[in-house]
Parts: sequence; C-alpha cells; structure tokens
Amino acid sequence: MFRKKKIALALSGGAARGLCHIGVLEILEELGVRPDIIAGTSMGAIIGSFYCSGTPLKDMREYVESMDWRSFLLFSDIALSKTGMINGKRVLGVLRKFLDEKTFSDCSSKFCCVAVDLLKREKVILTEGKLVDAVRASIAIPGFFSPVLMDNSVLVDGGIIEPLPTESARELGADIVIASTITFEKDREKYRNLRGGNDSRDEIGSSGSGKYIRIFKNKTDKENIRGVSVQSILDTSLNIMEKELKKESEKKADIVISSEVGDFGFFDFIRGREIIERGRAAAESKAELLKSRLRLKSK
Repeated sequence: MFRKKKIALALSGGAARGLCHIGVLEILEELGVRPDIIAGTSMGAIIGSFYCSGTPLKDMREYVESMDWRSFLLFSDIALSKTGMINGKRVLGVLRKFLDEKTFSDCSSKFCCVAVDLLKREKVILTEGKLVDAVRASIAIPGFFSPVLMDNSVLVDGGIIEPLPTESARELGADIVIASTITFEKDREKYRNLRGGNDSRDEIGSSGSGKYIRIFKNKTDKENIRGVSVQSILDTSLNIMEKELKKESEKKADIVISSEVGDFGFFDFIRGREIIERGRAAAESKAELLKSRLRLKSK
C-alpha cells in the first residue's frame, strides 16, 4: 500500500503583510486542499493557529475588515521597559479572543509555531501546550514585545532565524511543502521616494560586498533624510534581513506562493482587505501548478 503524502503549508512572518496568508488559504480551500501540517512564524503563527484551531477564514477576513485599526494602533500599550517597547496586552487580547484556552491537541491539522531561544541561541519548534502562549512567543519581535519565558527558555520571534518555516514543516514530517511568503520588490522604490526621489550613483555606491548610502553629503541630503520615518526604517531593515533568510527557506519548498505586498507597510493593518486580496491573487496564479503537483481532481 502506498502511503498518502503529507502536505504542509509554511506561513511566513511579515506583520500586516502576513494577512495575505488568509487569501492564500481561501484559494487552497476552494481547490480542496486541507494541509496535514501547518508551520507558522510570527504573523504566520497567528493565522496558522487560528485556522488549525477552527476559526473559519470568513471570520478572520471579517475581523480584519471591520477592526478599527487606527484606534488599535494609536492606543497600543506603549510601555518602555528593559525588555520591550510594547507590553502586548491588546495583542494578547486578540489572541485570546480567537484561541481562548485551546491547546495544540485541539488543532485539526498538525501545527507548530517557530520561536528562538535567546539563552541557547537556537530555533525552537513549539508543538505542545496552550496556543496563546506559543503564538505570543513566536510574535515577540525583539525590542518591541517582551520575550516569553517558557520552560527555562527566553523566547522571541522566530523570524530572526526562520521567517519562512519550510524546514520546520519538513521536521514535522511533511512530504510536500507549500510556502506562503511575501515579496519586497517595491520597497526600494518606496524608500527612494521618501528620500526625495534622489537615487543617483552619487548618492548610492558599492563597497565590496554590499551597498552604502552617503548620508548628509550636502544640505539637500539632510533635508531628504528628514522625510524618512521610523516606520520606513523599520520596514526596510526587517525586509533586508528577512529577504536574505527566506532565499534558503524557499529552496526547501516544493511550491512557493509569493504575495506582492511590498507596497504595504509593516503596520498597514488598515489596508488588510487589499493585502488579503494580494494573497488570493498570488495563490490563483499557482492554481494549475497546485493541481498538477498535488494531483487534484478538477471540479
């Protein structure tokens, strides 16, 4: 007898941009694909945990589209401390709304969250205990959210090691891995526009292994750099880190669905509907490949 191949879905991080995973899951459902395994990092851990624990995709979409994100972000729990800028009470409230007291054993598909143990300096694949605790650890962006203490470990966002958890999906026994990730193509253009559209060779050059920006070369540079916000700096910095790490992770996937969300910001939750639709479009573009690779019957 031939063993049925286990299909896994790896969901990347990306903050608001990760809402595209909802759209990807919508298309997979329409194609009749229900992953046997789901591995999530950061925002991918949130979406994955909601889905595996029984939250319908339409409920996730409705929540994203109806939420007053301006107020949520404006009145977030800023609490400067030694471990993080945000204490995360509001975020924890959202997690509890959907996950309640559910555990990994309540999940319909095998599920895991990816985090990093700062003490051991290694990746941790969370597969037991309360989902709320595991997801909270997976989204603990260093410097923003306080780390989570769990079983003598200090856990933070898994994205600093594995922003796209394809390897973790393999470790859980996957035979075929579908990766839902995000692309950053438009980020450089966005950053250039914030600098006043000045992206000439006089301002950006090469220095051996990479590129450098000559900041404050003249008065015009000083004026342009003032247009760069904290959010744009955060977006660009995290994007550079994640993009490089994801290159290796994508190689471990059989099918890669890349949602074009580079023109959305790290905290652009208010544009959630658009981001979800980008996920649908990305998954639809891979529909024939999914049907062929997974041997799906035409409806």
